Amino acid sequence: MNRHDPEASAVFTAGDHTEPVPAPERDHGGIQSVDIGMTVLKALASARGPMSLKEIGAACGMAPSKAHRYLHSLVAGGLVSQQRRSGKYDLGLFALRLGVSAIRRIDVVNRVSDHLEDLVDQLDMPAHVAIWSHEGPIAVRWQRTPDSLISPDVLGSTFPLLRSATGNVFLSHMPARLTRPFVESEIQKERELENAIDFDVDGITRTVREQGYAMTLGTFVPDYLGICAPIVNWDEEICAAVTVVGRLTRDPEQRRLAARHLTDFCKTLSAATR
Repeated sequence: MNRHDPEASAVFTAGDHTEPVPAPERDHGGIQSVDIGMTVLKALASARGPMSLKEIGAACGMAPSKAHRYLHSLVAGGLVSQQRRSGKYDLGLFALRLGVSAIRRIDVVNRVSDHLEDLVDQLDMPAHVAIWSHEGPIAVRWQRTPDSLISPDVLGSTFPLLRSATGNVFLSHMPARLTRPFVESEIQKERELENAIDFDVDGITRTVREQGYAMTLGTFVPDYLGICAPIVNWDEEICAAVTVVGRLTRDPEQRRLAARHLTDFCKTLSAATR
């Protein structure tokens, strides 16, 4: 379950879980059971979503009964989770935290994080850093204001592309082949909501590209606004995005000033990555 802050590069693309994962070598001096467990984790990591026991066995080239023994241990360790209704398996919370921990070591994330506290102090708004993952935009850094009542436990949270400012920025800068599945899924879910919004995807992309940032007003979390700007590399590819969060009670001029300051902040850091 994701825990979101109020708004709310390495690119991990999801593969097809029908492609077998190569069997581990046995003569490298390691522990075979660990190697096989890693094979199971790799199969889950490359899948488009939760997998059945039969699918995992096929992807790993092992009998379902054998895969089940390894899954039992991986579930116990938090690396894998099992859905109650379908019985399917997916990566667990601890696997997600391992990924976030590794992401924190990425140079661009560290560089942004070094200056994030200054940004928060200047705007008096909490902020987070997000990058793209196989589950969409994911928060890898969070900086709160001293008096913030917002929960700081947002690391590992993912953001929708259409309803959040963070998502709007990635939608506008990531290749369409990567964002399209998320957009289609979100539009389908949107139709089922009582307060459904008819999103103009092309309009969102065009606006973000023209003004250099995205701003959403209560569409992700009621009563909160989010302002997000990208950090891009020398080839104008997005590496990360920085989002600041505030109450909707902030007047329009304060919002514009915050957006301008955030945009300048991200442009400066973008130049430093080139």
